[in-house]
Amino acid sequence: MVKEILAKDFIKIDKNKITIVDMREEKERQNTCFEGSINIPVSKFWAGIDNIPKDKPVYVFCNSGYFSEEMVILLEERGYDATNVLGGYKEIKNFII
Repeated sequence: MVKEILAKDFIKIDKNKITIVDMREEKERQNTCFEGSINIPVSKFWAGIDNIPKDKPVYVFCNSGYFSEEMVILLEERGYDATNVLGGYKEIKNFII
């Protein structure tokens, strides 16, 4: 079972203690970059997977939460402590002030 977190709870986490992976494509990120995140678009995920450190828990989101859920499964299979942010950026943006 994939670990998941609600966007409202994700926003409260100390971002210095986690790695955030933003899987949105460039066209989806226009002026909505999430501070402190590593951007690895879905289309380039395999090329960028080595850029994800394993020393902290990894929280992954895409635009809607669908692709990030799949990637969390793959990351877990490779030894990452990974969590999917439910609803993706569409949900996260509701809690950003």
